[in-house]
This record gives sequence, C-alpha cells and structure tokens, in this order.
Amino acid sequence: MENVYVMKKACLNKAQRAKEITPPPSPSLKGRGRGGGWKRYFQVKKTVLTGAIFFAMVMVVFGLEKTDVTVRAGRQEGILRLVFEAEESFLKKTNVSLSGMQINVEFPFVFNLKPQKDFNLETSAKERILTINLKEPFEMKVLRLSSPPRLVIDLATAKAKGSADIKAQAEVILSQKVFVIDPGHGGYDFGIMSSELKEKDIVLAIAKDIEAILIKRGKTVFLTRKSDQPVQLRDRAMFANQKMPEIFISIHTAASENFVLYVPLIAETGSEQPASDAYGLSSRQRKYAQKSRKLAEALGKAVREGFNLNVVQREMSLPVLDSIGAPVVLIEAPSFKIMSYDQKTRARLAEAIIKGISYYGQ
Repeated sequence: MENVYVMKKACLNKAQRAKEITPPPSPSLKGRGRGGGWKRYFQVKKTVLTGAIFFAMVMVVFGLEKTDVTVRAGRQEGILRLVFEAEESFLKKTNVSLSGMQINVEFPFVFNLKPQKDFNLETSAKERILTINLKEPFEMKVLRLSSPPRLVIDLATAKAKGSADIKAQAEVILSQKVFVIDPGHGGYDFGIMSSELKEKDIVLAIAKDIEAILIKRGKTVFLTRKSDQPVQLRDRAMFANQKMPEIFISIHTAASENFVLYVPLIAETGSEQPASDAYGLSSRQRKYAQKSRKLAEALGKAVREGFNLNVVQREMSLPVLDSIGAPVVLIEAPSFKIMSYDQKTRARLAEAIIKGISYYGQ
C-alpha cells in the first residue's frame, strides 16, 4: 500500500512539473492561469522574427555590389553630349526619360557614379535613378553604342536648334535638276535584318522621303525600285544611265555604328582595269571620279552635322557605282542598334542628304 502511494505521488509530481513548463494550447482557454506564459512566448517569438528580418534586409542592402558608371560631357556645334560607360548588359537595361528640364537616367541596379573632370552638370542620385538638371529647354536624342559599351545622350537647346534650322533653310539651294535614288536590296533580298526591321524596307522609306522633298523643290527624281521587288545590279545601272541623272545616290544600312560613304575605286589610266569592267560601263564613271569624292565629302559633312556621329569615307570598286555616268555615292547608315529608324529619324536623314547635295553644289 505504501508503494502504491509513493508511485501515485511521483506521477502527480511529474504531471505538475509538465504543467508548469508547458504553455497552454490556446491563450483564449480559461483555467490555464492568467496567460503570462503565452505572453512571454509571443514576445520572444516576435523579437526573434523581427531580428531575423532586419538582419536579412541589412545583408541584402550591403550585399548588393554597386556598378561603376563613368560619365563625361562635351560640347560641339551647339550640342551637349553626355557619355555613360559601364558594362554592356547594365547599359542595355538602362532607361532614359525627359521631364521638363530634367533627365532621369534609371539604371537596373544601384550604381557608383564616376564623373570625369569635364562633367560639371548639377545632378542628384537616389537608389537607381540619376537626375540631371539643366538650366534651359532642350531636345534629347539617346544612342547606344558598342566597343566599348556606351550610352550617349545628345542635347540640343532650343536656341541652338532654331539657329541651325535658319542656317539650314538658307543653305539648301539645289542647282541639279535630275536625280536617281537607289534603295538597295528588295524582294527576296532582305539586306540586314533585326527582329523587327529589314534593311530593304528602311532604305525604300528613306528613298521615298528624299523623292518627296526633291519633287517639292521642282526636281525630277527616279527611284530604281518603288516597291518591295528585287532588282539586279545591272538593271539598276542601266536604268540610271537611261535617265541621265546629275546625281546618283544608293542607300543602305550597315552593322556599323558609323555612317559609311562609298565612292568608286577607279584605276588610273594605263593600269589594270577593275573587275567591274565586266559590266562594260565603268568608263562612264571614270570622268566623274573626282566629283563623286566631292559629293561624298559634302554628304558626310551634312550627316555629321545632323546626327553628330562618325562618318567614314571609303573607296571601293562596286558595280552599281562604277557603272554610272554621274557623280555617285553609296550611303550606309548606322546599325539598327544605333538608330531607331522611326519616321522622325528617317525624315532627319532625308533632310541631311538634301543638305549634303546643296553643299556639293556650292
């Protein structure tokens, strides 16, 4: 009987101890004391959870490595150019927007701005956004260049643009009367392609813009193709020579970030004839070789003024140029990655070409 009593007492003591250290299953249940155990339990849990969240946030903020972004500025002919250099993948995801007299550059990640000595504009930075403040209205153009990767922002103040427009109107005087414009490729020949653009479509649109401007000025204009159709090089040359133009311009785009202007490479008298003589027409271009070079220089000057991009002039034996009896130039406009080729950009390019023709005539 005594052993039974001892065992019963031990079981009761064990149950009592378990009751003292185990929190009640629900704070809403009655008969479990005043809820002090549950209160302490949730306080400790809240403190631990808050600390864990704070620690995680600190690790995220301080764990992000800032990307170095170098920026420099320069002025040329009334254009303020800002050049940002960083990793190519970083710049591809960077967005630029215009708000009043502020430029907002939104980078994909936090950044570390490294302005060069020539950069003295007022800026402010907040997280991933760099704000650039200017003191007067402007027009903005954004370019993305490679090798090395660069984000370029060109700014033209309204005053500078107005002066340029007045100057351009005064200079655009065309003495020539007959033109042949050659939009490259066509039909099954797409030319250079991107996911959304085809060279054959872009150059045809530009050629039609040039045609419209020249017709308004009372000029006679012929296009080697007026629709999306393939035209052989021989047929282009024969068509052009039949029209007896005073200027022949062939339009293309390229994978380059520059404008490239091609003129014929004509062998000197007595030297070996170029392969293009197989067309039997290169002698027609020979007497215009110097005029073709001057036309290229004039077009290059106008394009450089209009787009503030590099212009490269090259001599090359190309049948479509060597065979024409007139001053000739083949224009390769920059890559789709550099220029958007929307309606506004195409119109600017057409105007620049017209301006270049006027320079040639001076």
